[in-house]
Amino acid sequence: MPPVEAWKKVLVSEDFSATSHGQYDCTHCHDGEGEEQEMEAAHEGMKVDPSDSCAECHAVEAHRFEESQHSQLTGYRKLIAARAGVDEMTPALEEMFEQNCNKCHATCGQCHISRPNSVKKGFVRGHKFLSRPSMVENCTACHGSRIGQEFRGQHEGIPADTHYSKGMQCVACHSADELHGHGEQGNTRYEVESAPQCEDCHSIDDDNLHHKLHGNQVACQVCHSVTYKNCYSCHVGHGLERPSELGFKIGLNPLRSDERPYEYVVVRHIPIAPDSYRDYEPGGLPNYSVLPTWKYATPHNIQRRTPQTANCTDSCHNNAEIFLTEADMVDLPPEEVEANRNVVVREIP
Repeated sequence: MPPVEAWKKVLVSEDFSATSHGQYDCTHCHDGEGEEQEMEAAHEGMKVDPSDSCAECHAVEAHRFEESQHSQLTGYRKLIAARAGVDEMTPALEEMFEQNCNKCHATCGQCHISRPNSVKKGFVRGHKFLSRPSMVENCTACHGSRIGQEFRGQHEGIPADTHYSKGMQCVACHSADELHGHGEQGNTRYEVESAPQCEDCHSIDDDNLHHKLHGNQVACQVCHSVTYKNCYSCHVGHGLERPSELGFKIGLNPLRSDERPYEYVVVRHIPIAPDSYRDYEPGGLPNYSVLPTWKYATPHNIQRRTPQTANCTDSCHNNAEIFLTEADMVDLPPEEVEANRNVVVREIP
């Protein structure tokens, strides 16, 4: 058999061969022609990412993941369709989604063995399977520009999340059940029964006057989060010609429910505009204002002590700067003013 150039080889170490996955022949997962000696013939029909094979042994996880937000991005589709004024994504919007948004779609392998395709792939630990994905190489490789940078304190002058400083990683709060999916997708990631809540670990101290006074009226992040990134310019098409900005805004809760009863929450601006996707749909998003563009947010930069907790009277009460008000809408399109009418705070506490 002629020698194979180094750039055509994938070396599988002895360490991998000693693992449970390493007991199988390559074709068990990757298909191909295992009896062939020539490389081209051996790779005929081979799967580069054989994640669909995972279900043979991991049936429960794979079944749930197939319909998960990580796999299908269902929530994004529903929200884009709503802004477009249609019940389901049009063929033009599906084309846009497939060419752009769906690049962030993940598979089993892109969490447990390689870096995601959206960040140029590559094994994380050789061919070894990781039962716990790497926080840096997997989780924040995708969720980086906001969550990863905030969590690890990568914005100048803004400290890392206190949980990160104590050595905690994503999976400390985000369980496998949440990440693999729960069988039915809502419009947002908050519509997940297994989503983490601060109260899962922290009991509300009745002896703490601030906790007692605010009760369920104020989300935890309102007091315990600090400056985070807001995005304006769109990923696809045209959108707002405005760079991302670091800031902090408190708005009225757009997702009020029994699980999240707060009146005041932290809100973050998302990168979408009335003319987004017009290269695909000439009319853009005619129903743009049906949803707010300042959305419920849970920044990953939690601190025990923040400017809000240092002096409540000066930092929050009677301080219009920290609240989302009509003054924040001045440079935005009229459609956006309408979209956020139920999130803007008109009377400062």
